[in-house]
Amino acid sequence: MMNRPLSRLLLGAMTLAAFGGGATQAAPQPAKPDVLFVLLDDLRWDALGYMNHPFVKTPNIDRLRAAGAMMSNAFVTTSICCPSRATFLTGTYASRHGVIDNETSEYNPEVTPPLTKYLQAAGYTTALIGKWHMGSTAAPRPHFDYWLSFKGQGVYHDPLFNINGQDVPHKGYTTDLLTDYTVQFIENQPKDKPYFAMLSHKAVHEPFQPAPRHAQAYGADAAIARPPSFSNDFSTKPDWQKRDALRDVRWHYRTRDLEQEQLPDAVPVDNAWRKGRDYVEQLRCLAAVDEGIGRLVEVLHRRGTLDNTLIVFTSDNGYFHGEHRRWDKRLAYEESLRIPMLVVFPGRIQPGTTVEQLVSNVDFAPTVLDYAGLPVPGDMQGASMKPLFEEKEPRWRDHVFYEYWKDLVHSIPAMTAVRTERYKLVAYHEIRDFDELYDLQNDPHEQRNLARDPAYAQLHAEMTARLEKARAASDWKPDVFPHNLPRVRGKKGTLVDLAITGGAITDEARSGLEIDFGGTQVRDGAVWFDGKQNAIRLPGQPLVDSAAWPYRIRMQVNPATDGVLATQGGRNYGFKLFVQDGRPGLAVQCKTWVDTTTVIDAPESVIGKWTELEALIDYNRIALVVDGRVVETVSLPQPYKGMLRVPFVIGNTGNTPVAAGVPDSAFAGGIRRVTLTRGL
Repeated sequence: MMNRPLSRLLLGAMTLAAFGGGATQAAPQPAKPDVLFVLLDDLRWDALGYMNHPFVKTPNIDRLRAAGAMMSNAFVTTSICCPSRATFLTGTYASRHGVIDNETSEYNPEVTPPLTKYLQAAGYTTALIGKWHMGSTAAPRPHFDYWLSFKGQGVYHDPLFNINGQDVPHKGYTTDLLTDYTVQFIENQPKDKPYFAMLSHKAVHEPFQPAPRHAQAYGADAAIARPPSFSNDFSTKPDWQKRDALRDVRWHYRTRDLEQEQLPDAVPVDNAWRKGRDYVEQLRCLAAVDEGIGRLVEVLHRRGTLDNTLIVFTSDNGYFHGEHRRWDKRLAYEESLRIPMLVVFPGRIQPGTTVEQLVSNVDFAPTVLDYAGLPVPGDMQGASMKPLFEEKEPRWRDHVFYEYWKDLVHSIPAMTAVRTERYKLVAYHEIRDFDELYDLQNDPHEQRNLARDPAYAQLHAEMTARLEKARAASDWKPDVFPHNLPRVRGKKGTLVDLAITGGAITDEARSGLEIDFGGTQVRDGAVWFDGKQNAIRLPGQPLVDSAAWPYRIRMQVNPATDGVLATQGGRNYGFKLFVQDGRPGLAVQCKTWVDTTTVIDAPESVIGKWTELEALIDYNRIALVVDGRVVETVSLPQPYKGMLRVPFVIGNTGNTPVAAGVPDSAFAGGIRRVTLTRGL
């Protein structure tokens, strides 16, 4: 554990004078540059002193800006933590690297190698210091010589670090400790061997906890003004946004709710602004980062290697401060997908440069490899930004592409977007809703959606064609599966096939399971349930675990009453196939730090008639089919990942509530056949 003297906090005030020169003797430089990559979490592109923020002061970061290039139009390709981080490291879109969510998708370096693999092969020492997040553990990952990380999002105070495979508890403020270790790593590197150091801060992610010394940073009365789009009436916005503004459906979705919904033409304007106090706390977390930047540049200057160090300062995504009545990120609006990006290389990049071309995090890895004198691998989809700094008229793209899949926030649908210098088009691919089209020059706050305005039909068509071209060029796919997971989780094929043979229930699949038929009766070629206690129970074994996807339940049923047809559920995950008001339905529950439910309701009653139902439960999607017709297919807000290890129950509740508002009572009626299968 490292001790951090309080006096060292004072160093930030004098460190970045190093960019102005000094008496320090420069050491002989290696042929390849050192690389210092500082990645923040959830920092908006405009929340910095050099962007003339109303109250934020970042003197050390401002001097970085003065010493190099500011990318004034920098974006992310997916605005959530893990996909964005994988894109930085691989130079590929999420469609290719397969990290599509924050919960299950662990980055697989065997599929899309990180830039550190190529740097190591070229003689670099590589280090990850800070947040990794792309996986369930803090254990070291391939292609890093030095590893210091923590589990998940981490904490701001007294963290537990995994240092090269060993868990080491610490006392102190995480931002300061990460800076300490990065300084130490740089000091320990031989000057004749290049290094790549990735300092990946937890700051400024929620819960917003600035260092105690910064509790009143920027003044006790610091406040964020109400953004113009906070009071938008949503009259031109897609229906899903109106729905969110009227009622919070963030964690729960149900078909029946949409049937009963009558959305107004506009949403009442909300003027209840609370001065953005939470966002002020978020930005106070930046103060310790800024001090750390000063210390890092100081150590580079002191050891004489500053002139041969490529420094990149950026963030994994933006963050809403109340714009569009939103917090967090994920959407394709500017506050979410736009990021700060500074690139500094003394003697190679002109100080005070402003680069206006459209760049994104997919360009980071190719840029580092290019400055290291290494070829950019063919599977990388970004481009080196080096020509933007060194050529007068560089050839460059005229747009950036954005892609998003659901993760933890069900009310935000999957989307793609294309942004040019002036226009932006956002399209939704699995909901029946209309596009968003904005003229950023005349509408920088994205309040007037032009997608359904006849006067802009030609522009809409042109942007649609551009978006389709961008999707093809990026290898975008509507369904992407994480590369670290098996596509079929468990035994494939027919698992159980309960049928009536010779007046008795038999398992045609010969599963070998000890099935409890629970007093059910067989007559007229069907099993009959009395709506009380009788049920069929399959033992809680991996063979029939519905969390081993893709999982299909096919039933031939004749319900006499509402009730539960089949269910399986544990504490955090589970499903229920049910009849309510005569209509069959499928409910699925997924829970991590928040409980989410997704319910599909069929449109018509099936009481008193034989009906074939089929339910599909996949990693991040469910579907319900009635008599061969797809009722609906819905992506889940988070993966259905937790193995249940509880019985699969047919015709009774199994003590599995799963979702509020759907039946938990026993089913009365007949079932002719139940077939469980797994596979694509």
